[in-house]
Amino acid sequence: MRSRTKTTTSALAAAALIGGGLTACVPADGRASDVGSRARADRSPGASASASGTASPSAPPDAKGERALADLSGAEILTRAGEATRKARSMHVTATVEYEAKPMKIDLSLDKNGNCNGAVRLDGMGTMDIIKSPDLVHFRGDADYWRGAAKQKHASQKQTDQMVAVLAGRWVKLPATDPRAAPMTGSCNLGKLTDDLGKGSPLARKGETGTVDGKPALAVTSPARQGTQTDWVATQGTPYILKSSISGDTTGAVTFSAFDVPVDTASPKDSDVLDLSKTGGAVGESV
Repeated sequence: MRSRTKTTTSALAAAALIGGGLTACVPADGRASDVGSRARADRSPGASASASGTASPSAPPDAKGERALADLSGAEILTRAGEATRKARSMHVTATVEYEAKPMKIDLSLDKNGNCNGAVRLDGMGTMDIIKSPDLVHFRGDADYWRGAAKQKHASQKQTDQMVAVLAGRWVKLPATDPRAAPMTGSCNLGKLTDDLGKGSPLARKGETGTVDGKPALAVTSPARQGTQTDWVATQGTPYILKSSISGDTTGAVTFSAFDVPVDTASPKDSDVLDLSKTGGAVGESV
């Protein structure tokens, strides 16, 4: 069975930083004259098991007549949790995973309208910050990001240095409808991110109780092709999936929080934003 952790993060990773994301504003011939112009602190929230290491006692049905999580099978818990999580209109996602054999960190708030705010960092390929609103896409790459972009376009060392000098650490904006923005905004697809959540195995089994970011949760384990999948489901309030991890041949973890909290899409307060829609992609003859 395919790991839901890997499926979830792949939906973000494939569009967020590598390939089109790195080269969206780099010309095919690699000329820096045609190029338009922080990662958040690392964090990988974990789940800590309770001292008891067992599921909580059975509880009576809730007000809607549904059985309490403790009375359900592992597969039933995952089904209910998946349905609840997929209904969320927005959420905050953090992840630490491997992408193409390199460590990747993802920190994004995103919603079902395609808006997002956050950062993606891939070891050796730099960081991209992104803010997407209904009308605009702002993104900012660090020096390593733009060096990676230049390398993919086979730019010379001089062209690469010029590109980094002009663009590194600088916000760039495009209309959300601009085709050049599409590679970055693919990472803002909440529907794609959550589509596979809660589609559990009939072999899923309830595990220990614990907490995820201080919230009481129940672990459900199930076999996956890469090892063992563990989903931590909230036991208080809506049974959201709070964390999904994989251990074995592949390791990684994704945490979910801030359900239904609006995404901040305000433009960066920076007077030096480069508007590519006005420059046509060029930043001056001297670069």
